[in-house]
Amino acid sequence: MAHPDLNELLNALYSAAENLLTKNGEFYPIGAFMASDGAIQFVGVMDGDNEHPSSQSLIDSMTAIFQQSARQGALRAAGICYDALTIPPGKNRKQDAMCCSLEHSHGEAVEVFRPYTKTQNGQIQFDDIFATRRTPHFFCEPLLD
Repeated sequence: MAHPDLNELLNALYSAAENLLTKNGEFYPIGAFMASDGAIQFVGVMDGDNEHPSSQSLIDSMTAIFQQSARQGALRAAGICYDALTIPPGKNRKQDAMCCSLEHSHGEAVEVFRPYTKTQNGQIQFDDIFATRRTPHFFCEPLLD
């Protein structure tokens, strides 16, 4: 069972990503964190003047922000949601999915996938959610101060 903070963060990220996906047919990676007081805040990053940055550069920038904030003790949990390709359990072909990489300051780290397909009329149809463990990236660096 995931930590309640991660569930709350997951719901916020999936809600925002689903809105973007439904409205635009795609979305850039989005990040959010739970502050030490329990408030959820979204994170936006830019890649210089690049209007079409790579998803990886945005993920790298958000990861660096979360690492810095984690070292300062300002986060309870953090997550990044991005569009991914995955092979869902019981299937043998890759399919699109919203993936949320989530971590908690207590050490829990998971990737939660929500596979989807676009129908002929442009609607988004979601399949069952599944999760896997991940190596922590946000709450992994030792305090340097």
